[in-house]
Amino acid sequence: MRQSSANSKDFELKLTKEWVKQGRSFTSILESSEKYGRSSVYWKISGNGITEKDLEDRKLKGTGTLKKKGIYKHTFGLARNSERSENTTLSVAYYFDKEHKNLIASENIELIAREYDPDDDPDEPWKLTATRIDNIKENVAVRAQISNGKPGQKIYFQLTGDGLDKNDLDLSYARMSGTAKMDEDGYAVIPFMIRADHKTEGTETFDFSFYKDKSYKKKYSSFSLDILDESVETPEHSPTTSPIPPNKQPLWSGPTDEGTWFTIAPSRTAIQENQSSRTRINSDSKIGNTLYFKIAGDGIDKNDFDLNYARTTGKIKINNSGTAFIPQLLRNDNKTEGTENMTISLYRDKNYKKLVATSTVPILDTSIETPGNPPILSTIPSTEQPQWGGGVDGGSWYTLSPGRAEYKRGDEIGVRIDSDSLPGTKLVWQVSGAGVSADDIEPSKNHSGLSGKETIGLNGIGQFNLTFKADNLTKDNTEITFDLFYEKGGKKKLATTSLVLAATPAEAIPNKVEIDEGKEMKFKVFTRGMREGETVYWDVSGSNITNGDFDTPISGSTTLDSTRKFQVRLGASKDLLTEGTESFRFNMYTDEAKNNPIGSSEDVSIFDTSTTPIKMYDVAPNSELVQQGKGFKIKIKTKNIGTDEIIHWVGSGSAADQNIVELEGSDSMYGTVPLDLKGNAVFQFRTNTSEMTSTSMPFNFTLFESSDLLEPLSTPIEVTILER
Repeated sequence: MRQSSANSKDFELKLTKEWVKQGRSFTSILESSEKYGRSSVYWKISGNGITEKDLEDRKLKGTGTLKKKGIYKHTFGLARNSERSENTTLSVAYYFDKEHKNLIASENIELIAREYDPDDDPDEPWKLTATRIDNIKENVAVRAQISNGKPGQKIYFQLTGDGLDKNDLDLSYARMSGTAKMDEDGYAVIPFMIRADHKTEGTETFDFSFYKDKSYKKKYSSFSLDILDESVETPEHSPTTSPIPPNKQPLWSGPTDEGTWFTIAPSRTAIQENQSSRTRINSDSKIGNTLYFKIAGDGIDKNDFDLNYARTTGKIKINNSGTAFIPQLLRNDNKTEGTENMTISLYRDKNYKKLVATSTVPILDTSIETPGNPPILSTIPSTEQPQWGGGVDGGSWYTLSPGRAEYKRGDEIGVRIDSDSLPGTKLVWQVSGAGVSADDIEPSKNHSGLSGKETIGLNGIGQFNLTFKADNLTKDNTEITFDLFYEKGGKKKLATTSLVLAATPAEAIPNKVEIDEGKEMKFKVFTRGMREGETVYWDVSGSNITNGDFDTPISGSTTLDSTRKFQVRLGASKDLLTEGTESFRFNMYTDEAKNNPIGSSEDVSIFDTSTTPIKMYDVAPNSELVQQGKGFKIKIKTKNIGTDEIIHWVGSGSAADQNIVELEGSDSMYGTVPLDLKGNAVFQFRTNTSEMTSTSMPFNFTLFESSDLLEPLSTPIEVTILER
């Protein structure tokens, strides 16, 4: 209960709850001295949009009589008003007069709007509900809640299920079987804490049933949940068994003044730096109790935390549901420490002597300490740490934490909101960053680009998602910041966080940067900035690079699959040409015309291992002295000359000038050499009997590279013609 700040001098008004859901009830207690005993009082319910439809009995006002000791209690039942979609505030006021002019006292309570299953009857006898509805993880608490039972009656529960045994449970809480006693309101809660046993088992089944008898024959009701196995069994971490507590299991019941049991359940099974965790305290304690928490562990200190949220020690206050929440926001301290184990302990006293619960969760270290990035200390706030509670309408604290510290463009980014807010609080988030605009973000019905709305759901949690468009051109990473605001709360910032948006330029990574002729290499191509089904066009370019330098195609295209990566193999040909070292690079484009390049590889060198063959020409006559009137032959033998090459010959000297020597079948003294397939040729010459001007005359035969006869390929050979 809480005390009103608007009480009159002689009266005090209390409400049994801070908030109430549709379909549930709460009680008002008006207290005074005996002198007001037997007096009449008049009550009235009001609030924004409140009508008779919101009350089970359709009454917004009424009257009552104080008992002899000056006390009056009235229970208000809230209707299942399915038309209500937003939370609101109910005002409960008491007056001395039926005209409602002379106020005695008033108090407010939050009405939580909710949707209902039409088959869900809150008045069902022996109604059983679970605090989890589908599945649970290891290191998480779950409660079985029984309502509308017979006050004072005992019930008997047991757990069954595939793979489930006592080592799956923290035996400081409820065990595989036990007993509960319904309290004066016909209510009992049985708490379980699922533990990580380092045993890889797969999904297990948690089946809870409760019975009227010890023999488990007369069943009242049951529910079933899946336990998601997150244990990894290794040689270093073999399965563990649950420690057996020294005390017997309690007789479970409803709330107690001081609380007989408490559970600590972090909202994550492992926390990364730059992530938040909302540690939930469950108990059977009544509202208002104060407890003290302490956080410790090897390497754990205040610099691991954003001190605007929970610190290494602090206080909590139990709410009307026996619950409180401790918010932690882990920070990146630029200190490489490895995984640390954070232990949260809860005590009844500020001297930390009377321990009531403890829980451990690992912190995954993502910091990289370098000379340029030394460790950073946490900023100490100028204000005191608040006393943490739970279930605050509108919330008193919020944290934002992305799923990881870095996302690539094209990845969906998920940002989680943790808070102590009741369900229904409407919020707005905004994203910003250098050069970031709404055009960078994939359209979605859930947001308008740079901002969006989110409504807090059960357990004070919300989640929003967005995706930055795939981008092949941005080369540098961008820091992205998210800020959180109330939808109708002005510019007050509730929380902020940042992450790295990693650039996704197209990349072609060679497995070698140097190859010899005749060898093969490959490129791994990554195009994260493109979509599945799109086509990447590619080619190879470089100085003096031609098709002849490769045994494989030097251009092509690839249609991307879901991985958006592919490989291209290239083989350098051994071309038998001495050319020196050549280099080339792999280029990528989004269009067939190759007007839109999206990236290139680094240069790859081709080492020239070829030795260009030396061309050889052998020219020889069958005789160096020929009598006038006789014939002679000149034989040509070549080596390393292609069959498609053309070489030229010329005859010269006085024997040629005076037509003493003539080529058989031709009157020309020059032309091309008719090489056969072996690179050989034979010229047949004749000599005539014309009068010679001297007793001997020379005939010269020379090979040339081209028809311009400027570059001789051989030394001229000489045949002497002798006068007959």
